[in-house]
Amino acid sequence: MKKNVILLLTGIYMGIIWGSCNDGSSFKAQDLDGRWMIVSVMDEPVTLENRPFLEFSTAEKRLQGNVGCNMLSAGFEPDSKDMTAYKLIAPVTTMMACIHYDTESKIVQAINNVTHVKKGELPNQTKLTDKEGNILLVLERAD
Repeated sequence: MKKNVILLLTGIYMGIIWGSCNDGSSFKAQDLDGRWMIVSVMDEPVTLENRPFLEFSTAEKRLQGNVGCNMLSAGFEPDSKDMTAYKLIAPVTTMMACIHYDTESKIVQAINNVTHVKKGELPNQTKLTDKEGNILLVLERAD
């Protein structure tokens, strides 16, 4: 009986230790499936009336979205060796004249430099980073 209690307590203790070591920061490129609103680009909040968004589909290997007033489309390929990495294939945007060109230009530049995903500060957020780990975009899952 005493041995069973010790084993049970050891199991609980190990679970607590393992749980505290797992900070929840693991996020895979496949977790991006769906629509995400762009809430900040290069540490600047995005406050456009028509909030830009990105929509990822790993099944179709496509990324599409709106970067302000122009549309974006690209191939999307998660990396099979690094589950937090992906690459965009041939990203293109429409070329309409837009009022908020500066914000749109920053978003497109950031998208072209993104290589990895990380878990955001909130449960419904994610961060897109470059290969050095610099946060380029913060996304919030659309409802």
